Amino acid sequence: MKKHFFTLLFLLMFSGVSFAIDAKVKEVFPFFPSLLTTKTGQQVSSADFESPSVCMGCHPDIYNQWKGSMHSNAFKDPVFQALWALAEKEAGPAMRNLCGGCHTAIGTVSQEVKVENGKFVTSEVGMEGVSCDLCHTISETRMHISPTGLPQNASFVVSPGDVKRGPYKDSKSTYHKSEYSELHTKSEFCGSCHNVFHPVSNFHIENTYTEWKFSIYAQKGIQCQDCHMVPVEVAVQTAKTLKKPEKLPGRPSNVGPMRDYMYTHEFVGGNAVITKIMGSDKHSEMAIKRLQNAASLDVKFNAGKKGELSEIIVKVKNETAGHNLPTSLTEVREMWLEVTVTDDKGKVIYKSGGLDKDGNVDPSAEMFNAYAVDEKGHHTVKPWEIVRFEYNNTIPPKGSKTVKYTILTPKDAKKLKVDVKLNYRSYPQAVANLLLGANAPKIPTILMTQKTLDVALK
Repeated sequence: MKKHFFTLLFLLMFSGVSFAIDAKVKEVFPFFPSLLTTKTGQQVSSADFESPSVCMGCHPDIYNQWKGSMHSNAFKDPVFQALWALAEKEAGPAMRNLCGGCHTAIGTVSQEVKVENGKFVTSEVGMEGVSCDLCHTISETRMHISPTGLPQNASFVVSPGDVKRGPYKDSKSTYHKSEYSELHTKSEFCGSCHNVFHPVSNFHIENTYTEWKFSIYAQKGIQCQDCHMVPVEVAVQTAKTLKKPEKLPGRPSNVGPMRDYMYTHEFVGGNAVITKIMGSDKHSEMAIKRLQNAASLDVKFNAGKKGELSEIIVKVKNETAGHNLPTSLTEVREMWLEVTVTDDKGKVIYKSGGLDKDGNVDPSAEMFNAYAVDEKGHHTVKPWEIVRFEYNNTIPPKGSKTVKYTILTPKDAKKLKVDVKLNYRSYPQAVANLLLGANAPKIPTILMTQKTLDVALK
C-alpha cells in the first residue's frame, strides 16, 4: 500500500519538466529527485566519511583496483560534468540532486555540491565519486517504496559511521566495526544507480538492472558482482558457462586472512574513453577487453549469378553481457555493423557503416541502440527531455539480431571478400563536441569483433 501511495504522489505532483517537490515526498525522499537518503533522513557532513586514502592503509590492492575506475571518476568525468551542467541549466536546480545522487552521493547527502568557475565541485571526499566509504556504509535498499518497485535513482540508505558493511560474515578489523551485508552480494545493490528513471514520467532512461533481472543470468543466480567485480577472463567464463567459480582466492586486507573468494574492484564496463582521458590506461584496456569478448558474428553469403543480386546475412549475438548490448544510456551508445565488400582487384563494390570526415557514422549503418524523442516527437540525446523510445534495437542477454544486406554481384569478378566488423563507441563524436566544444577528444572506434569471408563466384 505504501509503495502505491508514493507512486500516486509522484504521478500527481509533477507535470512537464516541473520538479516542484511536495512536502510528503520531501519527507520520504529528502534529496529528491534522487531517492537517496541517510539513516536519520537528515543531511550529514562529508566529514562523516573516510577518504579512500585512509582505506588504502589496510586495503592497498583493492584501492589500486578502484583508483582510475569509472567509479572513482564518477564525479570528475568531464563528459558527465558537462551534461550535468546543461541539465541544470535547462531543467532546473533539481537536477543537482538527481544526477549527484549517484555520481557523488556523499556530496548530495551533505548538500555540499556547488558551482565554481562553471564546474561542479564538492568536498574532497565527495569528489572521489563512488568511493569505499560510500559503498561500505550503505545499509539498505528502499526499492520497495520507489515509484516502480525497482531499484532506481540511488534508492539506498547511507549510514556513515564506524560500521563498515561487506560480504564476509566473519570480518574483523582493528580500525572499524564490520558487519555482514547480504545486500552487498546482490544486484539490487548495483541497481540503485544502474537503473535511472525520469522522475516525472518514470520512463526507463537507463535500464541495466531491469535488463538483468529478466535474463537467464538472474535465473541462474549470477549477480552483477559476479561479472563486474572479477577479472575479465573470469567474467567471460562465467557468462559462457552461466556458472560462477567456486573459488577466487585473494586477500582483501593486508592485515586480514586469505579468502577463498575475493571480489575485485575495477568495476569494468565498456567505457574505455573516460578512463584513458582520466589517466588510467589499465582500466581503458580492461574495458576494451570486455567489449572484445561481448559479442560474436556469424556471416553467410548467398551468392547470386554474376550481374544479379546476392545476399549477406549477419547474425550478431550477445555472448557475455548479462544485460542488453549496449546498455545504460542507449540513446547515445553506438554499436554498429561496418560491412565492406571488395572484388578480386581490391575495388570496393559495397560499403556500409563507415565514418565521415567529421567522425559521424554512416546513417545507413545498422545501429544497435535506442532512438529517444521528446514530448514533441523530436530526436533528443538529453535524458531530461526523453519521453519515450521510438525504437530500441539493443540485443538482450544471450539474444541475437540478424541483419540482411543485398548487393549487386559484379559481372567481371571471380571472387569477393566480405569483411564485417562490429564497432563500438560510448557516444557519438557529435555529442562529445556538443558537450565539450573545442576541448572534445576524438572518440575512438573500438573493434569488438570481426569476420571475413572469401567467396568464389561462379
